[in-house]
Amino acid sequence: MTAQLLAEYLDRLETTARAASAAEEVFRREAVKRFRELEEERAFAFRRLNLMRSIVAAVGGAKDEAEAVANGSAAFLRELDWSGASESQKQVVERFLPVIVASWEATAQEADTPKIEKVDHELSAFEQWFAEARKVQFLSLLGREVVELPLVEVT
Repeated sequence: MTAQLLAEYLDRLETTARAASAAEEVFRREAVKRFRELEEERAFAFRRLNLMRSIVAAVGGAKDEAEAVANGSAAFLRELDWSGASESQKQVVERFLPVIVASWEATAQEADTPKIEKVDHELSAFEQWFAEARKVQFLSLLGREVVELPLVEVT
């Protein structure tokens, strides 16, 4: 009887160990998934920041809306590394124009909360349109692969 009790005890320990292992694996998968979500959030936040820094800098000194649109559109195309030649690119630039105009309005006059909120609203609306129309997040286009080059010493 003692051998049977000992075998049952070891079986319970094995069941507990396997359950702990399974729980750890589930947690590990969830952690990896959450890490990727946070990584994308961070990357998109910095891409959005850098894009808008370029747009605000481009439209800041414009004398009128037409100049702001021209400067802002050029900055937008540069950020995307696009030529603007294709119909698809032209459509995206056209849909981004409200962001450019709102940014110019916020820099052209004394910025107040409603003007800043309008920039944010227009940018959000653009990103939403892009995601629905193109089935991909706009900010994913701004990801540039960093190519590591070997270090070469010149003597």
